[in-house]
Amino acid sequence: MKERIEEVFLNELEPSITISCLIRKSNRARRINLRIRSRDRVVLTLPRWENLKSGYSFLEKQKKWLDRAVRKLPVRCSLEEYFLNKGSIWLGENYHHLVWSKVREDEPPFHEILHDKIKLYLPRDKQVEDSILVCLSNLAKENLTNRLNMLSQRIGLSWNKVRIGNQRSRWGSCSAKGTISLNWRLLLLPYKVGNYVILHELAHLRHLNHSKEFWEYLSEICLDAKILDVQLRKAGQAIIGLGHH
Repeated sequence: MKERIEEVFLNELEPSITISCLIRKSNRARRINLRIRSRDRVVLTLPRWENLKSGYSFLEKQKKWLDRAVRKLPVRCSLEEYFLNKGSIWLGENYHHLVWSKVREDEPPFHEILHDKIKLYLPRDKQVEDSILVCLSNLAKENLTNRLNMLSQRIGLSWNKVRIGNQRSRWGSCSAKGTISLNWRLLLLPYKVGNYVILHELAHLRHLNHSKEFWEYLSEICLDAKILDVQLRKAGQAIIGLGHH
């Protein structure tokens, strides 16, 4: 089954709202699972042996819970709004604030790292949102790759390839071939929380699942794994939806 997107109408509370539900199958899933990714987006994952009808039935039964849960989440804002409201970027233990100014139309966007700020230079003929996304993606390719190198060397694991992407709902992944994929938004998480995600994906080089052995190994290479996982769930809700049009 190919991934599909369905609109879900929620009217348990007023006013009524419509959210987007990505429906997909997974070889790893052992049961039907519904995850909220943002105020207007959820993901319904089916085990490979379940049919689509079972997924729709499960979703229908969860509508009341879903309606109440999504309304508790923050309203999605633009990257421009996020940083104007003092959103932070973590390149290391200390965070940086983002500022920007316009440059000539024929110049590509670029950035400059200062003491406690990152200054973006954005072309006058481009949308601010798009230019911020380009600059942060470029910054993430350098910073997150360096962090991946540092952490993998520290725990003695070798990866094959790294990809920095603009994933809609996942912080990262690890393939059987040793490719580590990381979401550029890890830059917006507190440094230790972002590193926890990287260590989580590195742990999959040993255990390509979420078995008991996987979580035990992750706790060995990241002593605060359980605490940081809770922090990720809290901090990540407002961040994972940033930068999507």
